[in-house]
Amino acid sequence: MKQSSKRIRRVAVVLRMSGTAGRDILTGIFHFTRSNANWRTRLFQMPDEFTPDAFRTEMAVGLDGIIASEPGPDETARLVCNSRVPVSFIGDPGPILSGRKSHIAFTRNDDEVVGRMGAHYLASLGQRRSYGFVPTVSDQYWSTSRLKGFKAALAARGTGVEVFDSPGTAPGSREDLAALKDWLAALPKPAAVMASWDTRATQVLAMCKDAHIKIPSQVAVIGVDNDELLDESSDPPVTSILPNHEQLGYAAARTLNNLMVRRSVRSSAPFLVKPVKVVERESAVASAPAAHLLSRATAYIRKNAVKGIKVKDVAAFLGVSRRLADLRFQQFSGETINETITRHRLDAVKKFLATTNRPIKTISKECGYIDPSFLKVLFKRRFGCTMRDWRRQNRTPAASTA
Repeated sequence: MKQSSKRIRRVAVVLRMSGTAGRDILTGIFHFTRSNANWRTRLFQMPDEFTPDAFRTEMAVGLDGIIASEPGPDETARLVCNSRVPVSFIGDPGPILSGRKSHIAFTRNDDEVVGRMGAHYLASLGQRRSYGFVPTVSDQYWSTSRLKGFKAALAARGTGVEVFDSPGTAPGSREDLAALKDWLAALPKPAAVMASWDTRATQVLAMCKDAHIKIPSQVAVIGVDNDELLDESSDPPVTSILPNHEQLGYAAARTLNNLMVRRSVRSSAPFLVKPVKVVERESAVASAPAAHLLSRATAYIRKNAVKGIKVKDVAAFLGVSRRLADLRFQQFSGETINETITRHRLDAVKKFLATTNRPIKTISKECGYIDPSFLKVLFKRRFGCTMRDWRRQNRTPAASTA
């Protein structure tokens, strides 16, 4: 009853819905709005739909906030920039909105971690004579960040990276693909290549096929986004990194809600969302021992994380040294064993907060945290809000007292 008395807030959601990323982001936004019933959203399914006239119309009826993944037409971006409407931006806002100093906040994929995850995974496949990266043709921030993470992870191993430099003006153009084919043919084999996103990965595979390069024995290929329709229909199917686009949408919606409540909040460093995992398909397949080790370790952590286990316990379960367990786990998954344990513990914390009325002190103990104060600090640093705020925003209607 109390929530229904809140003033309705009108929110414009501007996404590119042509790919799986946009749909998953929207799912995360709707997950947030289910526990914030005072939101009324209007969806613009392509950035170009958010025209100056559309913005003026929304302003005329009372626009309280905007969630956007692209700035849209320049004139619209200028109108938004000069208004005081709170904006939660997913990704790069472009040069116009970047100049806004208040009423704006940013959420992004942690693309450097994406790049490092790709490097760790490809390195886990066994000895390769060369590693390559295929970026976007235009200078996209997420492609640049993924390349940076990819290079850094391999540099730590003493390995360099060959970067494809396209002469074309668009990915998939005749000039671009011809140069890509020659570049792939020249890579010392066996090679491993990361493409900046899945569409680019399918182009890499097509050019390998044209050059009679065997996949994955001569060139292993990994993409990003886990666009299942695209990846499964490719020949061979594409191994891909799965970003957490649902969390990206949820975090953007939560951020906008905070901006609308506290309108004096100024922009700060972007809130970064880490990727979930590597989804294996035939274009790059891990060696059986590494895959088996990860599978056993992950199952053990999932079952025992809340019991207070440590890295040494996982290593003992696997029957290998702690150093080897952590090394192989990070090579394959892109995160350490301790990071994985923490992630599963915090998932359990969130579940208890949403579905029970148990005190935070009790939840801390049941999830393996002896010191509730430590958990409170960790939770706020990880999710950007207190445990009490998260419980209030995500409470299920049938939360028990158990």
